[in-house]
Amino acid sequence: MAKSGAELGLENVDRLRRYLGDVDALPARGSKLNVQAVAIATGIDRQALYKNLTCRKLLEEAVATKGLRGIDQRPMQSADEGRVRLECRVNELERTNAALMAEVAELRERLRRVSHIENHLVQTGRLAR
Repeated sequence: MAKSGAELGLENVDRLRRYLGDVDALPARGSKLNVQAVAIATGIDRQALYKNLTCRKLLEEAVATKGLRGIDQRPMQSADEGRVRLECRVNELERTNAALMAEVAELRERLRRVSHIENHLVQTGRLAR
């Protein structure tokens, strides 16, 4: 039977906790945490380390303890902040879409007019005045 997203999330948190408890040093590139190496070592999808807030918090705490830079310099955002950001993005895309649809309609009308002129030229061999 397939596991739910919540079950997978809890499993990922458990794996990460065990990993962090077993290691003396975190994998790093320079002074920054190597998230890909942690993902491989724990068997957790790399994106889950970014998106699962509990995993992300555990990593940030471990990074602070080890003196590394974190997985993301932006602070974690709440679900409401994320929703507001997405709504703003959707509104922006809707405005852009409306502008593009108006432009397409204008271009189709121009094309229709040009096609009419082209047909006239082909049929008569001269421009209409």
